[in-house]
Amino acid sequence: MLAELHLRNLAVLAGANVEFGPGLNVLTGETGAGKSIVVDGLALLSGARASAELVRAGAEQLLVTGIFRGRDPEVEAQLAAAGIEPEGDELVVRREIGREGRNRVFLNDQPATLRLLSELAPRLLRLHGQREELGLAAPDLQRAWLDRSGGPAAAVLLAKVGEAFRGWRALAARLDLLRGDQRARAERLELLRYQLAELVRVNPGAGEEGELHRERERLRHREAIARSLAAGLELLADGEGAASDQLGAAREALREAARFEPAAAGAERLLTETLALLAEQVRELRAALPADDEPGRLDRVEERLFELERLVRRHAVPADTLPELRQRLARELEQLGEDEGNREGLEAACAEALAGFAAAAAALSRARANWGEELARALARELADLALPRARFAVRLERRPAADSPLALEGRPIDFGPLGYDSVVFEFSPNPGEGLRPLARIASGGELSRVYLALQLAARGEEGAGGATLVFDEVDAGIGGAQAAAVGRKLQRLATHGQILAVTHLPQVASHADRHFLVEKRVRQGRTFAEVRLLTEEERIEELARMLGGARVTASSRAHAAELLAGARRRER
Repeated sequence: MLAELHLRNLAVLAGANVEFGPGLNVLTGETGAGKSIVVDGLALLSGARASAELVRAGAEQLLVTGIFRGRDPEVEAQLAAAGIEPEGDELVVRREIGREGRNRVFLNDQPATLRLLSELAPRLLRLHGQREELGLAAPDLQRAWLDRSGGPAAAVLLAKVGEAFRGWRALAARLDLLRGDQRARAERLELLRYQLAELVRVNPGAGEEGELHRERERLRHREAIARSLAAGLELLADGEGAASDQLGAAREALREAARFEPAAAGAERLLTETLALLAEQVRELRAALPADDEPGRLDRVEERLFELERLVRRHAVPADTLPELRQRLARELEQLGEDEGNREGLEAACAEALAGFAAAAAALSRARANWGEELARALARELADLALPRARFAVRLERRPAADSPLALEGRPIDFGPLGYDSVVFEFSPNPGEGLRPLARIASGGELSRVYLALQLAARGEEGAGGATLVFDEVDAGIGGAQAAAVGRKLQRLATHGQILAVTHLPQVASHADRHFLVEKRVRQGRTFAEVRLLTEEERIEELARMLGGARVTASSRAHAAELLAGARRRER
């Protein structure tokens, strides 16, 4: 979830600090107030290319910072592979764009590449609006949406296909080396021996990197730790009037009274237990007192960490998987040596693995055909509420030909991979009498936004948004009235258990927000400034009234706004 957005010197926005919340967050404002500038800032956080023209006049650089909260194992793995240390459940993304064109990216205050940010972005932030055209044209994304609609059954089938493909690919790679250029085979053997020898020499252990980091911190702060522990022991046990002495004296006094007063007996037992626990804790603290470390220990820990980090960068894997990598390379080296005398057996195993993959991919393809029909029906129901009541949607499965592919379907060699052999095409017809055509070729920007919203709901059902923050830039363009209210309800429903940021110009949509932000433009001392602020309940009614009635807000428009807000809340309940 995007918890905070900080903007500095972005176009006419001198500075803005926005704290978003879970659920539906909307941004409204008059035309030209600067709503698109906020979207530009979000686009920069998602890895979009930057232009020096975005830097505010008179400033040297613009700064965009996003603070994302929540754990995502895939994001953490990508960060670890890039050598970037996590900071709890927070990820801080910062972009700096200079007037001279200098562009820098920081993740958790550590320098990173724009490419890495672009790879992480789909897990953090997805922008959908008329300018971006949603990315729905990409076959891989369409296939991902279709598979998502298949639910848990899709995950099982995809796992089987992926495992079968990886098994075949490993055998095929060994066979290619055996059949191919002996020089390439020799080079591979030499590389494996070198890499394995290095891993054997360094001998990384599971969890070693984390322990070394902790030891390094202890060594760096040894004196402060020793002072603090000694002070604590002085107060607990070693000093005059220490806690253990005071508690012991209190116990003896109560022991005498316990002969006559039951309450004193209970207190005496409690103090006996407390003294026993205190004694155990004191022993642990004494053991934790830093001993005189062997000379140069901190240097050796730093050197060991450097060796591990070099292996992590070279092999692009997390440090904890280095022992597993060592075993994998050893197996490959052994297999390459064995393959020389077992060519026929390897060819048979490869053919059997390919047949296994083909069977798993066929089962997945049949399931996708069924999911496509179900998705088309669900999408039609959603689109009917979004001013597209007579639109048609269909899912077509294709196979891409590949002349050199070892896998053939109906006598034709086809392309395939870890997700099967289907290429998914979403087809769309917005109006009666028009034939179905690929979605990206026929839908307008506003239609694409609504199709995307409907697709989110149809594919996820009542699951809610979850995952990455979704950003909709004027998904309600070209509609109004009942359709606008339907968009608001659908956005609010989709935001369940997740987060959506929506730029809108319709009060029917804004009334469903969990948080409502206003973007305003002001002129001070001859310069234009844009501001973003969270509205109170009274300010929200005033803004909805302006959206309903234009520049002149009346008692009637305020009453209508209050009624609109109350109606949205009743429906949410």
